Amino acid sequence: MGTTLHQIAHYGLLGGLAIALLIAIATDLKSRRIYNWLTLSIALAAPLYWWSSGLAPWPGIAIQIAAGFGVFAVCYLFFVLGQMGGGDVKLLGALALWIPFDRLPALVVMMAIIGWLLTMGMAAWRVCASSGGGLSRDMIVLSVCFVIALAIGTMLLGGLAMPPGLRSFGASGLAGALVVALAPSLVLLVATLVSLRVIKRHARRIQVPYGLAIAIAGLWIIASDLAVVSGGPALTA
Repeated sequence: MGTTLHQIAHYGLLGGLAIALLIAIATDLKSRRIYNWLTLSIALAAPLYWWSSGLAPWPGIAIQIAAGFGVFAVCYLFFVLGQMGGGDVKLLGALALWIPFDRLPALVVMMAIIGWLLTMGMAAWRVCASSGGGLSRDMIVLSVCFVIALAIGTMLLGGLAMPPGLRSFGASGLAGALVVALAPSLVLLVATLVSLRVIKRHARRIQVPYGLAIAIAGLWIIASDLAVVSGGPALTA
């Protein structure tokens, strides 16, 4: 009975977190705000999730609390520097209380990739608007860079398989492995530099939509972990 109660509470709380993240996406899209009541609710519900997960006070819960405060402190520095909004900082800090410590790096990497892709999409939209909706050369260049970034980002997140030929080349030896490991990053770097040059000619400073990226990355982690528990394939590489 106790185990069943824990399981019901566990999945119910994860469902509640997913709904909260969807609300964060909706409010961030609508008004570029993530409300305090939402982030506070996520943070206050974390102890119930620890209980339903059977997390021990030491070191389990202590690590989660330290991770939450640590993430909040680092993000607060970005807020002071004007690189993140206050709602984004609170959302990521609250979410860190839920995400297992060993999954935090995956959350941060996903957030960065998703945020970059969203920024590229916003930039393409602005360039298109500044061009009067026409298909200019800069719009074509930026669209190609976005497709490249989307493909590489999807591959890094595990949603797109590496081509068999490239995978075989990577397994052929050290040189092949290095090329396969570095090539996506180099291609992504070139696409980024070209995109930034185009954006500077058309758009004002692009604000990175961290709130959307944080919420989507959190949903991705939840879905991936649930897939593993149910015996399905993970959504991460």
